[in-house]
Amino acid sequence: MINPERLKATFLDLVKIDSHSREEKDVAQYISARLHSLGVETTMDDAAEKIGGNCGNLLARLTGPLAGKVEPILFCAHMDTVVPGKGVKPVEEHGIFRSSGDTILGADDKSGVAVMLELAHVLKENNLRFGEIELLFTVAEEIGLLGAKNFDTSALKSKRGYFLDSEFVNAISIGAPSAYRMTYRVHGQEAHAGIAPEKGLSAILVAAKAIQGMPLGRIDSETTSNVGSIEGGSATNIVPKLVTIRAEARSHNAQKLETQVTVMRQAFNRAIEATSIIVDGQTIKARIEEIHNLEYQAFRVPESSRTFQLAAKAGADLGMKMVTEVSGGGSDANVFNAIGIESVVLGTGMMDPHTVKEYLNFEDMLNAAKLVVNMVRLSV
Repeated sequence: MINPERLKATFLDLVKIDSHSREEKDVAQYISARLHSLGVETTMDDAAEKIGGNCGNLLARLTGPLAGKVEPILFCAHMDTVVPGKGVKPVEEHGIFRSSGDTILGADDKSGVAVMLELAHVLKENNLRFGEIELLFTVAEEIGLLGAKNFDTSALKSKRGYFLDSEFVNAISIGAPSAYRMTYRVHGQEAHAGIAPEKGLSAILVAAKAIQGMPLGRIDSETTSNVGSIEGGSATNIVPKLVTIRAEARSHNAQKLETQVTVMRQAFNRAIEATSIIVDGQTIKARIEEIHNLEYQAFRVPESSRTFQLAAKAGADLGMKMVTEVSGGGSDANVFNAIGIESVVLGTGMMDPHTVKEYLNFEDMLNAAKLVVNMVRLSV
């Protein structure tokens, strides 16, 4: 039923279409045209207006002979890619797809999009008994799950979802952590670095001491933390008065996550106390502004659930040894689980995503397509 050459051609078409976050319009038009050619209507929501993009989330629904008699199923993939993702030139060698080396490949998540389009073709071309299949293509997943967060789920009939946005095809991701994103702005006092450095309070020095005093990386089996960017200063001859630090913390345990965020703030407080100066008899301390937002909430789907069991049985039926996985990263599935649509994440074969070394074994993507088709077949 699966057409491997068509699946390959679809994937190659997709990765050649530029679609950085908030710039997904062209790939959405490609998806819509493909679905319309099958007689499948698509609708686009108003997420673009809410997030400042050029495209909203795209939803399609395929209706089978058992509509209303069996549970609807949702499949989802995101249309955006990380940078550098413009001008992708895919290269194939022995069934492995890579970019030419100066961009990502875009298998994250255009392999998921390609699998969903192949599913639509298979359902339209074959006499399969199924109910309703909802295909959702989201925007701006890579910059904070913005498309999913701004999608009105009342448009869906499904109560169970499968997000095609992971690596290993035989793995079913049943859990992911909560995550905070933090921005710290450290205000010091500027001065001439050569004439009167003692009258300056370096914001960069305060930030460096704070970061040195933070637990970062792998905190424990459930918790991670990272400082991702530092920006500050204006010239080598000026003691810097401002530095901005962006960081994150993730955990599968809500209390551990709150503790980690607190510990990082306390590191800044200690650094401020340790670097105060006295100028003209006055004690001068640095000042910190902190913004922290809960980007998404953790989820854990039990292996006993129908959502998990359908994917597990479909894989086993194909001779795949399915395993469970608890991810360290977030996805649109975090958002949907939080609002009551039980969801797991499935793999498509994308490897080393978010790097110019990204690659995809076509055989894995082909197996992902076989898996979702078999899930639909077994769902009745």
